[in-house]
Amino acid sequence: MTYTIIGRDPSCGEMGIATQSHAFAVGSSVPWSEAGIGVIASQSVGEPLYGELGLDLLRGGLAADEALVALRSVDPHPERRQVAMLDADGGIAVYTGEGCVEAAGHESGEDWCVLANLVASSRVWTSMAEAFTSTGGALGGRLVAALQAAEEEGGDLRGARSAVVSVVRSTRTGRPWQDRVLDLRVDDHRDPVGEMARLMEVSDRHHRGVRAFELALDGEAERALAHLRELGEPDREGGDLVLWHALALAIAGREDEAAGVLADAAEADPDVLEVFARYGPADLPTDTEATQRIVGRAEARLSDAGGDRD
Repeated sequence: MTYTIIGRDPSCGEMGIATQSHAFAVGSSVPWSEAGIGVIASQSVGEPLYGELGLDLLRGGLAADEALVALRSVDPHPERRQVAMLDADGGIAVYTGEGCVEAAGHESGEDWCVLANLVASSRVWTSMAEAFTSTGGALGGRLVAALQAAEEEGGDLRGARSAVVSVVRSTRTGRPWQDRVLDLRVDDHRDPVGEMARLMEVSDRHHRGVRAFELALDGEAERALAHLRELGEPDREGGDLVLWHALALAIAGREDEAAGVLADAAEADPDVLEVFARYGPADLPTDTEATQRIVGRAEARLSDAGGDRD
């Protein structure tokens, strides 16, 4: 009662999965993934053993097709399952049981596989394949493009409710928080795929902002500012990007510009000044004296602006 795409970026080895369903919180049941190991989808009448034990088998050295055969052999009701597996070498295995509710089927190619059941028609999964293979850019965006194509063909016959997109690295770093490149879920929404597309844009902007902040912390303020300039003007509604922009300007010695960024943001969110001031005692990355000067200048700008309006 769901449609899914799994895929791999051969240029970097990243692996990912994207799913949409009428079911609540599909991200908690269908997708399984681990960096350097593989990605698995278990749907229709889903069976968790394909995910949990499937990753164990891939971790133990089995290829995707070998793992799927092994698990089907111990499943008392394989006819109810729809399963796809992708291993770290790019191997694909997929199965649609004869007991899956129509329209149900799958299609696979080099580094990708689509599968669906209880959808409007077979065009749902074939359109996903067409969208994925014809879309450029990062893997996450290509996966979401496949979900959008499925919705245009009618998607889940019962309607849409939840979606998930996850991408993991080709190898394990020993730092799980870095091994998962993308992990976004929409658990209950009238337009989960549309909301997922919006979250993808926010995620991209956020992670690029994080990179700029890390550069600022390492003392590379000019490089940080170059990253931030690519993102355009900081959001006047506040948020981390405003703070990172102001901090990068501060460490670069451009205190007036930092004050201007904060003053603009403070018109909508006055608390941004207090948040920025608290970075000083922690030396992140400026000291207390510098942050107090910048906050003072921002407050003066706000006062002047208020006087002008009067």
